[in-house]
Amino acid sequence: MFVTILLKGFKMAKLPQKTYPYGHGLNDFSCFGPPATKDGEFTDTMICDMGCFTQEGKDTNKYYHGCVAQSKINNNWYAYFEWGRQGAKNPSFQFIECSSKSEAQREYEKQLHAKNDKRGQWANHATLGRVLQAKAGKDCYLVRPQATRSTGLPDARTIKHQDGLTKVRPEAKKIRKVSTCDSETFKLMRDINVATVSYTRGSMADDSLPTQAAIDEGRDILSAALSRVKFVGHNVSNQIHDKELINLTRHIYSRIPKKKDRGTKPETWILSQNNIGLWQQDLDAFESALSVVENDSIQSNDPFGGMQINMEWLPPQHPLGEFIGSWMPRATRNKHKYIDKIQIRNVWSVERKEEKQLFEKEINEKLPNMPAHFKEKPYHQPTNRPDLSPQEFIKYKKTNAALLFHGSRSVNVSGLLREGFRFPKELINVKLTAAMFSGGGGGIYYADDFKKSAGYTSLKTAYWSAGDGAIKGRGAFMFLCDVILGVPHVAPGPFPYTEYPHGTHCIFGKAGHSQVKNNEWIILKKPQYRFRYLVEFVA
Repeated sequence: MFVTILLKGFKMAKLPQKTYPYGHGLNDFSCFGPPATKDGEFTDTMICDMGCFTQEGKDTNKYYHGCVAQSKINNNWYAYFEWGRQGAKNPSFQFIECSSKSEAQREYEKQLHAKNDKRGQWANHATLGRVLQAKAGKDCYLVRPQATRSTGLPDARTIKHQDGLTKVRPEAKKIRKVSTCDSETFKLMRDINVATVSYTRGSMADDSLPTQAAIDEGRDILSAALSRVKFVGHNVSNQIHDKELINLTRHIYSRIPKKKDRGTKPETWILSQNNIGLWQQDLDAFESALSVVENDSIQSNDPFGGMQINMEWLPPQHPLGEFIGSWMPRATRNKHKYIDKIQIRNVWSVERKEEKQLFEKEINEKLPNMPAHFKEKPYHQPTNRPDLSPQEFIKYKKTNAALLFHGSRSVNVSGLLREGFRFPKELINVKLTAAMFSGGGGGIYYADDFKKSAGYTSLKTAYWSAGDGAIKGRGAFMFLCDVILGVPHVAPGPFPYTEYPHGTHCIFGKAGHSQVKNNEWIILKKPQYRFRYLVEFVA
């Protein structure tokens, strides 16, 4: 039975839940942009996605979707709403038939305000700025900016976050130079791009992709969580029961619909020192997936999506391919029993132009101030470097620059190639699990033993990742980087350094001395590294 509402002289019909207008089906409606992207700001928008992580004190992780829709059959206008648990196969929905587009838009805005800012109150957060928080006893849905969506009417899923905004004139668009590469590199980037998008969609409760704004806000939330962990202290039990960390966790899940199984223990998902690092990695992967989709890097003939990078596959018989293939498997002290011998499948040379320039400037500036000898040097360094000139090799020796390993989940490789290593604006004096020698895990960690770094890759037997983020049909991946170590500071134990102690140029977690079993080399400044190789391997 229809519910009719008399409004300003017009009859507005609210249809029963899960009922389509007479003679209509799922595909008989057009949807429009632009989408709502901010809490409380629904005027002049025509589609919106929202999330509520907590209802009645429980982590229910629900969504609410609204849009202005028009019938393709009779041109009538409707306000459409859909809701349910994230990932629900049979969500609830309801149409409200309106007399005009403006009437449908008013009903759409009214309902969204009722779910959003009418249930919340604005507060000023030290890190996040002005934020909407639920009123006492209320469940508040927050706006979820989404680049793509899998909820709503079928036509709603074609609406991108730019739709309905002012279009850029074709002649004003920047023409992207198409990258050229060899066939093996092309295959690699295609596989990485497909897997990264698949991983991101699979990580979401509703198969969507968050916008860049949502990802950036997610990083701000993690920064706020780091600051709070510093205040609460390093007892994880205290962290998972801290009200502020619980609220920040609810906030990030409400903004980004990442999967979380119901009933899981709080220590597995609350933003504690054990979980912030994984969120950081995931946001990097989500950003890479968004870039792939927006640049059409899978379907286009430019798998790099405009990356400023030179990358070349090195066959095994190539002098540099032979060099890596011979040196890397021997660069280990064999202390990691979960990794046996490795087989190198592929090697690529990698050069990011910006990093190369910064690195060369840094090594030249440090050269005059280096001691004649270094007490601490990394293990397993090659006796000669066929990729360096004699003059470069001397500079490396005089600045304690070394070829070191950095393992990464496979789905994070694309982001590293695009952006390089991320260094935060500010290092926070907080230890994170698996990153104990830099504030908030903000330093970049390297090993002089490839098996140490392999534990952070997507190998099934890897200690830290346990195969997470792997690419079907591919091995695991590891970066080989030139790193300027200079005079290392030998850490007496795990400590979240935010700067180098006076007269030193890196942090050295020394095996048997710094409460670690294997050497860890940490830099806190971007100019101290450059990518040299990407290695695909199996074990």
